[in-house]
Amino acid sequence: MTYSFAYEHFNRLDGRLFFAPNLTPYDYEIQQLILEAERNIGALARLGLKSHPLKPTILRNSIVKTAHFTTKIEQNKLEIKEVEQLYQNYKRNPLSIKQKAQLEVKNVFETYEFIYSLNPYNEFTDMDEAVLKKIQSILMNDLTGYPDGYRNIAVALQDGDGNVSYQPPAFHEVPRLMQAYFAWLYTSVTGLTNPYETEIVYHEKKVHPLIISGITHHLIGYIHPFPDGNGRTARAYSTLVGFIHSDLATIKDAFSVEEFFDKRIEDYYDTLMAATQGDLKPFIVFYLECMNASLTKVLRELQRYDRIKHVRELLGRGHAKMMFEFISRMEDGEIFHRQLFDDTLDASTSSIAKNLSRLKDLGVIKQGLSRGEYIVCIAD
Repeated sequence: MTYSFAYEHFNRLDGRLFFAPNLTPYDYEIQQLILEAERNIGALARLGLKSHPLKPTILRNSIVKTAHFTTKIEQNKLEIKEVEQLYQNYKRNPLSIKQKAQLEVKNVFETYEFIYSLNPYNEFTDMDEAVLKKIQSILMNDLTGYPDGYRNIAVALQDGDGNVSYQPPAFHEVPRLMQAYFAWLYTSVTGLTNPYETEIVYHEKKVHPLIISGITHHLIGYIHPFPDGNGRTARAYSTLVGFIHSDLATIKDAFSVEEFFDKRIEDYYDTLMAATQGDLKPFIVFYLECMNASLTKVLRELQRYDRIKHVRELLGRGHAKMMFEFISRMEDGEIFHRQLFDDTLDASTSSIAKNLSRLKDLGVIKQGLSRGEYIVCIAD
């Protein structure tokens, strides 16, 4: 079935077009997800990522995952190890136009480098229309023959069978639709009706940054303002918009929500399509769930690192520490058998049993379902 743009989420008044997202920001389910996000963001901010020893690894993994998954969604075939290798060398080794997959990833690296240099919390112009267009331009550099800026051609979205699933608005409608969005964005961030009337702030018009970010993501896909790269641009620009949140801005390069879009790719497309038909809530709920999953993953990585360091100090030297070194390289939830230590350690059966009991008491492993079976739970 083909859905066409029908001005859902837009109203007309006195000849003017207004963006009016069909969403109740104070919906209970949405607010619960916002509260969870605030707890995650606050916990990450309190952990002090800026000076944390794991920071370089976290930041590298974040940008690699972002580049890998945002291009994978667009059918890029590079494996994550290839993306990681490219990240180490892309500034030194120029790419040719024939290396399209590598160029797509390189452009993401450069786009997010640009995004991380901006601060929309302090300066609204760091996310204005010119910034949106620049983000799309960097993402599509050397990948398209179309001129920069909004499209002057018709576009259509196709499903996996090649059938048209969604018909965005005509290209001549794009500028005024985007102007209506940016007017809404300004008011939703500042509470001011426009940049020229700065005396009265309407606090009830302000919207939580993560909701603004989710709505922005949908809006770009909904209007499809560019001839190419709209999906990548939506993901990148909505990330930038989220940095209106001052605490999120301090950890802006530490998480990758795109990883969780890819994990739930059918939900991603289904909820976006529902939003084009007028129901934004499913996508905003999905968006917040993915954001929380991403933040939680980083939080657990930092907590795990700190927990491992603390347990190492408690154990000192001996078999227990040697056993813990094996365990610390496993994922939480991973199952192992005590035979692992029987086969690798020069220790008696009673010593291994005693030290397994000690590790259980420290809470880094727990008993499994079978005899001699254990489960890693360092950060659980």
